[in-house]
Amino acid sequence: MTTQLSRRTFLQLTGVGAAGAVLAACTATTTPGGSSEEGAAPAGDTQTLIFSSYTWSGYEAAMKDVIAAWNEEHPEVTVEGQFFPEDYWTKVQTQVAGGTPPDVGIADYGRLLTYAKSGILLPLDDYLQVDDFPLDKMLPGAVAQYRWQEGEFDTGGEGGKMYGLPSDAQSQILAYNKNMFDAAGVDYPTDDWTWDDLVAAGQAITKADENIWGMQMISPWILTKGNFLFSANGANHSADFKQSLLDTPESIEAFKWNWDLVYTHQIAPTPGAQSQTNPFMSGQVAMVVDGVWWISDFASIEDFEWDIALFPKHPQTGKRTTSVESDGWWIFQNATNPDMAWSLMKYLVDENGQKRFSELNYIVPSCYEEVATDWYNQSPPDSRPKALENIVQDSAKVDYTYFDFFTIFDAYRPSIERAYADGTDIEAAMMEAAQIHNEELTKAWDKFSQM
Repeated sequence: MTTQLSRRTFLQLTGVGAAGAVLAACTATTTPGGSSEEGAAPAGDTQTLIFSSYTWSGYEAAMKDVIAAWNEEHPEVTVEGQFFPEDYWTKVQTQVAGGTPPDVGIADYGRLLTYAKSGILLPLDDYLQVDDFPLDKMLPGAVAQYRWQEGEFDTGGEGGKMYGLPSDAQSQILAYNKNMFDAAGVDYPTDDWTWDDLVAAGQAITKADENIWGMQMISPWILTKGNFLFSANGANHSADFKQSLLDTPESIEAFKWNWDLVYTHQIAPTPGAQSQTNPFMSGQVAMVVDGVWWISDFASIEDFEWDIALFPKHPQTGKRTTSVESDGWWIFQNATNPDMAWSLMKYLVDENGQKRFSELNYIVPSCYEEVATDWYNQSPPDSRPKALENIVQDSAKVDYTYFDFFTIFDAYRPSIERAYADGTDIEAAMMEAAQIHNEELTKAWDKFSQM
């Protein structure tokens, strides 16, 4: 398994992104150029900086390589790396509650709001201003995930403080098997393709009796992030996060279009009929929508030629929105060496640091368009730049950064997933999910107001 796939598997298994328990607020105050009120090292003494992260295949070695490069410029600092393969967030909660947090840690945009509201994270705005850090060079959707305005139910609000910085900007891609298209005499996807064109191509390719399919059903999890849903002018919730919009015609259209791939157009295998290996890599399906990190895995394909294309446009709105989600870094409020923590963090997120990560094939791709271009100009596939084009032209902040999202989502998603699994009425499922969603939003607002 490649680094990226292993990481995604790790995140799913550990529930990374789920809102953590409310932790004790950190009280030490910090200003750029100074030090926290406790734990500062005397001038000239060796300082210890604690870097903390969960870990997965290949990642720890890459991080140590980058940190060592920073250490060459700061020989007076000893970096203690804490890499945990499991129960990472539980360990962090224990450290923070005990008053012994790390200095710099890997960030989780799904937890940022809860952590920031609880006083666990150090606001970075003063550091950003003093160093004139170029936030404007980063992709806006990536930056938004780490900005929170006090009192807001979601991250991204203008005027909020920065509680972390992104290190990548990962999207979803449409990959296709050129050999399967050629065998069926179907033209490859174009920039003008619509949802209808995708279905028509899938119908021409599909030979169900031979277990050959035009398309893999898109995970409802991907739609929930915003992909295809936003293209149809649908939404998971109202702008004020008080009302579910899963039962609106636009939202139902997006989820039903995906459901139709299996049960109406019959160009996608049912979830239970998919091969045990990746259906696209095994040559079972001609098209798949999944994370950009799969490019590293698809590059190992030897049995057929493949490429990627821009998302198909919605037939009426003309949109082809993709979500952008950005892992990153943050500093803990009670860090004993906040200035040094900022120095390391800045090294990890500036353009030079991102180039180094890209060379190690860890950050794929960067949240800097210039750095990302270098990665996207590699091959395979030939049209890799199309994915970057989709991000830059029409991407939206991934839609699971609002308060207590994962508790809410875990409550309503079974209704939708059942319909995808057994073919029962998707519209009825969306109505049921919306009712549960509304109940959970009410609970979440009550919890939010009590923090």
